[in-house]
Amino acid sequence: MDVKTLTKMTKWMETTDLEEITWRSGDDKISLKLNSNPEHNSSITSTLEPVLAPSIGIFRFARPGKTNHLREGASVKTGAELGVIEVGKDFKTVAAPSNGLLKIISIQDGKPVEYGQPLFFIEPK
Repeated sequence: MDVKTLTKMTKWMETTDLEEITWRSGDDKISLKLNSNPEHNSSITSTLEPVLAPSIGIFRFARPGKTNHLREGASVKTGAELGVIEVGKDFKTVAAPSNGLLKIISIQDGKPVEYGQPLFFIEPK
């Protein structure tokens, strides 16, 4: 089936109440699906703010010799150290971007992280 025929079929489907059509010819098969249901087209929004890894490395909740008893539901302030990324012998701070409640901790101590990976989610106050 060529693109011109597919385009015609798609336009025709938009004028009907069909959501899916399957065409078979020998071993060839093509299925077209239209998502015209407004419930499926709605966008999802969230008030949670992600805290992203500032670099690649190994995540630690606390620097060596220190403790950090961070838990979900805890109140955090802007700039508070939530953890560190160990990069060789250096440590990059993972800081809270805003005041709020720590809703989700999505990382474990000692696990490798990638740049920009979400580590925490905060509900701003």
